[in-house]
Amino acid sequence: MQVDNKKLLFLVSLGAVLEYYDFAIFIYLAPTIGMSLIPAKNQIVNLILSYAIFSIGAVFRPLGGLFFSHIGDTRGRKFTFLYTILLMAIPTFLIAFIPSSATIGIWAVVLLISLRILQGFAIGGEVPGSIVFAYELSSLRHKALNSSIVIMGTNIGFVVASIVCTVLFTPYFSRTDSWRYAFILGGLFGVLSYFLRKSLTETPEFINYKTFLSRETVPVKLLFAKHIKPLLQLLGLGSFFASSIAVFAFYMPSYLSTFYNLPIKTLMQFNTYTIIIFIIGSLLSGLFDKYFGRKFFIYFIVLFLVAVLLLFYNYSILSLSSILSIHVILLLGIGIICGRFPVISASFFPVAVRYSGVAFVYNISFGIVAGCSQLVLTWLIKVTGILWIPSVYLAVFASFALISLLTMRSDELVNYKN
Repeated sequence: MQVDNKKLLFLVSLGAVLEYYDFAIFIYLAPTIGMSLIPAKNQIVNLILSYAIFSIGAVFRPLGGLFFSHIGDTRGRKFTFLYTILLMAIPTFLIAFIPSSATIGIWAVVLLISLRILQGFAIGGEVPGSIVFAYELSSLRHKALNSSIVIMGTNIGFVVASIVCTVLFTPYFSRTDSWRYAFILGGLFGVLSYFLRKSLTETPEFINYKTFLSRETVPVKLLFAKHIKPLLQLLGLGSFFASSIAVFAFYMPSYLSTFYNLPIKTLMQFNTYTIIIFIIGSLLSGLFDKYFGRKFFIYFIVLFLVAVLLLFYNYSILSLSSILSIHVILLLGIGIICGRFPVISASFFPVAVRYSGVAFVYNISFGIVAGCSQLVLTWLIKVTGILWIPSVYLAVFASFALISLLTMRSDELVNYKN
């Protein structure tokens, strides 16, 4: 039975929306969260500490991915897929009610770190499960499009977060604790998503696999024994994709407002528009996936590097409208390559280790790399005083991606018959 169902894809994508909504609101609201919960007066130090706490949650994502993917590859996709979204929502909701540091002191930081760890652990199994679900429930013809819809869900999470944060930066919500409303909204959305998902069924591909399985396996052990090459190749690609999206979709409002004194409210509005372009790119990648193969990736990465190096050297002399125009072009390309990643990562692994392989690659790249980029870049800029450090950072990950691409066959990115 093959399923190409709009309702099912909607339910599959809900977790991706929530994950990246949570991801984005923490980054966008980091300065105000820090002022409320972290007892550090220096603005840059406070921002670094906020990003550090955010990164702690990201570090726990691979551990959550390991735990939930083992269950997903042995007991079934539906079981983990149903409960990870609830485990994401509860910490999100509770973060909104942490008392300020002025009230309980350092315990505010302790509570924030604890809830971020729980959040990160649950997220580790959520989007990989969404990718596997969409891939296995789709016909060969629709695997690329349906998998890209999951990434479109993450982008919708960006847009919702950006809109919510833009509203919270208006004079009506000018109080220092207005950031709490964004987390209350995220928690309520997650609980609603849990109840909507209860109607999901197991994927036919996993049912067939379990029917003909002669003996139980340990998926992670099998993954590292038989599939090291695709793991490394996908880590090279995924880390570049994740670092690109972290810089241009998450870090830009904070970076441009902190280091170039551009108005944060205007930047948040601008960020909403550019993320919509990202969504269009993801949709194009699913509709016309055969045109975005190995050769396209190589050409894009080289051109992207040239553009990024020039851009970061010239931010100080560019107008906001010029920055917007350049970011639109870059984000369209990033949207296309990121939209291709789910179907590629799922197709590189057989059903026995698919959840484990996708979870490992996704959580290292989009978890640790994307989750730690803001902390690493802000710290490096503070230590060196060099504002174009992000371009060097992106160049490092781009070199990993190029190495990965050069080790792949020309048809490997468009063949989903694994």
